Amino acid sequence: MTKFHYDAIFMLTEQSQNAQKKLDGIWLQIRNKQLEIALAQCKSLCADFPEYAPAWHTYSEVNLFLGKHALALRYIEAALALSPNIPDWLLLEAKLHFILGDRRSAQDIASSLTAEDNDSVVFNAELALLLNKLNLYQPSLTHYQRALTLQPDNPQILFNLASVQRYVGKLDSAKSTLDKLIALNPNDSEAWLMRSNLHKQTSESNHVDKIKTALTRPASPISKSQLYYALGKELEDLAEYGDAFNAFQQGASIRRQHMQYSLDNDLASLDQIRNVFDANTVHNDQPGYDSQQPIFIVGLPRTGSTLVERIVSSHSQVMSAGELNNFALQMMQQIQQSGVAKPVNKLDLISLTKQIDFKRLGQSYIESTYPDTQGHRKFIDKLPLNSLYVGLIHLALPNAKIIHVERNPLDTCYAIFKHIFTQGYPFSYNLDELAQYQIAHHKLMTHWKTLLPNKIHSISYENLTSNIEAQTNAILDYCELPIEQQCHNFQDNIAASTTASAAQIRQPVYSSSVNKWKHVSKQLSSVHAKFELAGLV
Repeated sequence: MTKFHYDAIFMLTEQSQNAQKKLDGIWLQIRNKQLEIALAQCKSLCADFPEYAPAWHTYSEVNLFLGKHALALRYIEAALALSPNIPDWLLLEAKLHFILGDRRSAQDIASSLTAEDNDSVVFNAELALLLNKLNLYQPSLTHYQRALTLQPDNPQILFNLASVQRYVGKLDSAKSTLDKLIALNPNDSEAWLMRSNLHKQTSESNHVDKIKTALTRPASPISKSQLYYALGKELEDLAEYGDAFNAFQQGASIRRQHMQYSLDNDLASLDQIRNVFDANTVHNDQPGYDSQQPIFIVGLPRTGSTLVERIVSSHSQVMSAGELNNFALQMMQQIQQSGVAKPVNKLDLISLTKQIDFKRLGQSYIESTYPDTQGHRKFIDKLPLNSLYVGLIHLALPNAKIIHVERNPLDTCYAIFKHIFTQGYPFSYNLDELAQYQIAHHKLMTHWKTLLPNKIHSISYENLTSNIEAQTNAILDYCELPIEQQCHNFQDNIAASTTASAAQIRQPVYSSSVNKWKHVSKQLSSVHAKFELAGLV
């Protein structure tokens, strides 16, 4: 953080000069990473000069550095009580509200700051980042562009700007931004990957040779992996399927080698979920929270869930809240507050979930989505692996809608394998592990559908793309929504999308991804055999 002087705000009395001198020393400790010393000195300074607002601001900053967010918020509020309307301090207050889960306060403060005519690169970039996190994408674009005007060659601002341009569907603008970024920093592999995914490459316009050249340069494992995925994407666009698969496999192999992951632990967890959430648990008499707002779209990633989300969120009575972690987070919070024993491992945690107050879980989940979802009759939570919590979702929110999106297992496998995820899905970087996880996940979804035969609406990607109108109407009917024409014209939905399919959903429905696995059927032969044995194909 930049240290600010407030000579224009505070009288330069001998006392204030003494306070400023001590504050300068604290910032020296901060720069030297002596944070505990700085913390103690801040405490002393605020006790000696309780009316000196910059001391409280610095006290807040140090607590933020140390991860003490509640204290950081208390002290920045003390600073603002003494000296209101300082934009940088208000921005810090907004960020702390966001970190602490108070999106409403963060949104109110951040929105008030968008009118600031501030010529600080740092202020505009940090405000843009917070607005992005708050799903306020248009003002986020404005402040990234303002920051870029002030510092045109800043790589981080260029990358963040391109990301938001992609979210809101400005794909050509995102490409131009990434072209500039890559020219400035040819080693930014994440920029290469994003650019490759913006458009379908052609023989006349692609970056294959440049990516191959980039791969010859020294780079970190994650950078190498990202470049291989970018290469695979572009080669596949050019119908060079064998070479594309090899590129994906090289990228996946590097990614898998540099992560700690136990497939056995995941498989054991899926088995434990089925054992714990049996018929007696799922059909008990404990009441859930009476809300008809949420629509959960679940399944494995890359199955078409974003397409379903765009269709349903095009409805006038529905908003998309994106891929929320809220349900799992609220579940963990309820376990911590329940007073039951602390779980010793993941299997124990799963067992404890059936002891929590389901109604309280449902209510806390709904409230955790505020303020974004307030004022909407329904909202969508599109986190794919909420599929693990279907039984718990039913208990906590018995009136919630649950849509399970399915796809040909081999197409699903191939689609997952050729995508590098920012986080999550560690099973996706090895074909054998991926196949085993898919089989276990299929068993779990079969379990849920057996226990809750009328609660889950299943839809296949293939049926959706071949008969979009009838399938759309069936989804709306299940969600108890009147049919609206704009749901059939989902590609015109201007709402932002932060998913991996953010570029594809700007197009009308297409079926070119159906049976795409057949282009690499030889490479997927072992997976095919496993799926046949498990009865998936």
